[in-house]
Amino acid sequence: MSEEKNWKELSDDLTKISKKIKSNITDEENIEDLKNSLKETKKSILDNFIELSQIVENTIKDEEIKQDTLILINKLKDEMSNFVQITKERVSEVFDINKSSEEE
Repeated sequence: MSEEKNWKELSDDLTKISKKIKSNITDEENIEDLKNSLKETKKSILDNFIELSQIVENTIKDEEIKQDTLILINKLKDEMSNFVQITKERVSEVFDINKSSEEE
C-alpha cells in the first residue's frame, strides 16, 4: 500500500510540475528543448547504470552477490528509464492539449 501511495504522490508531483512548465513555456522551441533535455537525462541515467554494472562486474567476487546486485541495478535502471519516459510523455501531452485549446 505504501508503494501505491508513493507512486500516487509521484504522479501528483509530475502533474504539478507539468502545470508549472505549461504556464511558463509558450514557445515551441522551448518545448523541444525540454523534450531533448529529458531524452538526454534518460541517456545519462542509462549510461550511469551501465557504468555501475561494470563496476559491480569487476569488483564483486562473490557470484551470488554479484548476480543479485546486477538484477537490482537492472530493475532500478528500468524504473528510472520508465519514469523519465512517462515524464516526457506527460509533458508532451500537456503541451499538445495546450496547443489544441489555443487553436480552438
